[in-house]
Amino acid sequence: MGTTTDIPEITSSFTEYAIFIVLLPMLAFPVILFLGRLFNGNETWVKSAKEGGLIALPIMVASFILSLILIVEFIGSGTGSYYIGDWLSFGWIGADGMTIEEEVFGVGIYIDHVTVMLLFVASFLCMLINIFSIGYMNTDPVNDNRNHRFYAEFVLFCSGMLGMVLADSFLWLFIFWELMGLCSYLLIGFYYERPSAAYAAKKAFLTTRVGDVFLVIGLVMLWNMFGSLDYSVVFNPDNIAAVDAGELQMALGMMFIGAVGKSAQFPLHVWLPDAMEGPTPVSALIHAATMVNAGLYLVARMFPFFGAPAMAGELVDLAFIIAAIGGITAVMAAAIAFVQDDLKKVLAYSTMSQLAYIFTGLGAALWLANTPGMEKYAIVAFGAALFHLFNHAMAKGMLFMASGSVIHEMHHAHHDVHHHDDHGDDHGDDHNDDHHDDFDAQSMSNMGGLASKMPITATAMLVGSASIMGLPLIGGFWSKEGIIANAWRVALEDPRFFLPAFCVLLGAAMTGFYMSRMWLKTFAGKPKTEVAEHVHEQTPWIPIPLVTLTFVTLSSVILAGMMFTHWSSDSGYAFFSEKGLIDGLIYEFEHVFLNSDAFYFVLTYVAIFIGAIVGPGLAMALYGGALKDGEKAKGWMQPIINLSARVNEKRGFDNSAWADSSLSVALKERLYFDKWYDTAMLKLVAGFAVLSATFDRKVIDGTIKTIERSSQKISLSVRKLTTGSARDYIMMAALGVLVIYAMLEVMI
Repeated sequence: MGTTTDIPEITSSFTEYAIFIVLLPMLAFPVILFLGRLFNGNETWVKSAKEGGLIALPIMVASFILSLILIVEFIGSGTGSYYIGDWLSFGWIGADGMTIEEEVFGVGIYIDHVTVMLLFVASFLCMLINIFSIGYMNTDPVNDNRNHRFYAEFVLFCSGMLGMVLADSFLWLFIFWELMGLCSYLLIGFYYERPSAAYAAKKAFLTTRVGDVFLVIGLVMLWNMFGSLDYSVVFNPDNIAAVDAGELQMALGMMFIGAVGKSAQFPLHVWLPDAMEGPTPVSALIHAATMVNAGLYLVARMFPFFGAPAMAGELVDLAFIIAAIGGITAVMAAAIAFVQDDLKKVLAYSTMSQLAYIFTGLGAALWLANTPGMEKYAIVAFGAALFHLFNHAMAKGMLFMASGSVIHEMHHAHHDVHHHDDHGDDHGDDHNDDHHDDFDAQSMSNMGGLASKMPITATAMLVGSASIMGLPLIGGFWSKEGIIANAWRVALEDPRFFLPAFCVLLGAAMTGFYMSRMWLKTFAGKPKTEVAEHVHEQTPWIPIPLVTLTFVTLSSVILAGMMFTHWSSDSGYAFFSEKGLIDGLIYEFEHVFLNSDAFYFVLTYVAIFIGAIVGPGLAMALYGGALKDGEKAKGWMQPIINLSARVNEKRGFDNSAWADSSLSVALKERLYFDKWYDTAMLKLVAGFAVLSATFDRKVIDGTIKTIERSSQKISLSVRKLTTGSARDYIMMAALGVLVIYAMLEVMI
């Protein structure tokens, strides 16, 4: 898994063109921006080019096709690299004019199984989100004359993610990492005229920069140890054996803090819910395909260090910290999701929780890889974590786009009902900036009964929710089961891991509850408002990615049979191994449902029971209900609606005491982390900024102005001596000579 001594150079004729996967969207950025400024408001530009959307789309399709070719060519072939050329070189010149030391920074492409996974996820979802955006962004008048800016920033963001995945060094990973950070700031603050959006953008940018500072420190330490940041150097087992284990663990720990910030894990998680201020396509892009997965990718990239024989047993403490942060975040985010009423914020906290699952899985995999005798389990644990990244990305991308579809049509229905002239996108109305009736199109309290009105969207959200919950045979079930099992496998060996192991098991029940609650409040029961009664699916383009991702998520059982849960470079025990599809399916079903080990057999069914029965059952009791009389959902959804209605009727209870409890209030306030953040930013950072400004104004500027005033006074005095009389000048010269003579006499 990337621990081989030599990384072979890929000589394929195609690989040299793989750089265009990154360059095409990067070059599209200035083109869309320029054309948008040139033709802004032009009817042809708006209708035929979709304000740049139909320029971005073929570019993203091309990047996806190139990615597929690269993946097909190298899947199962192990690790390889392609060196493109030197980027920067410099040296130090000795006294003899010869170069005594030279540093060369190159650029290239690095391909292994981690690259393949993230490359497909990023390129595929970026393409689908582009399609969704054309239907979403270009049908709202509030976005007139600025969608070109959205598409330009969108393609640059995609370029950053693709470049980070294909980078052959931690240096280039960091460069593209920061490019994504810049683009996320611009996209989250797309509606910059609204103070809440501007604040959210700055909050995301500054919070992630905290992690990035530590990432830079870690990279500097890594450079100091290896003399390079190229994967071919730092992943070489001989080079790893030559460095101090304690120093390496410290460097990787610093880098992990950067991953915590990027993937919104505790305690650097506060920026993610507020990132909902951006348009829904931005939410799908950040929370599914790109930015939040960057931190996971960075941790996955650390695997060769943990798997190196020389480091055996030396890095287990860091592996535990990674898993523990994941476990804590999983439970915390899931608990906050319990009480959220904003549709997109439920998904935001779900994202934090599911990413935390993956961190726990990676922590377990790294522990197993670093522990002698447990290496064979590391492959499965690592594969389960990456497979959950895949499943989560597909499902969450679909869920955010489905939520956008609901919000979009709620806005249109609101306009139709109230005859508004100012309907807009999801944030043109969301925060009630200019609307006299204070209607919130994102609040689930204004929805209900939409299953019969939006069947495509309801189906997509149902399948996506089932995948996130880990319902058997659907999407995330296979990967979540693997993460839970391997976390407990490690816990039986290292008691410290009981904390993250228990957290991910508890998180399964919590996920089942809040995801079921979200779907039921949105699609089940009777419409809660007049607006909800007038909703219907009408916008073109939007259903395309929803239908596509629904089928991808439902196909997970086939992907599991293809050994996606064994994502490694081991040709005998890996994805596309010698095992056929049928053998793979038999293996997965026996391993999951008929495990010969009694502990893991019981653990599997406990996880299924609490995640697929207890959590959803409680949600049905509280939020279930039948549709409005005379309305029916599609055949595959109607039984769920009927079940929720029966459970609600027989088992429903009043939860007002819970809703009014101090814990519920604390969860609604996000456990007050945002208040502490605001205190730190507004009172400490802002206060320091005020003091710095005062010091600058009174001390620095004051000193400079005092010198300036003094020099002006001296110059005025000197000017009085410039009379224009030769006699006066001769006298001053004579006086000067006498003064110099006197000084010399004293010195001698």
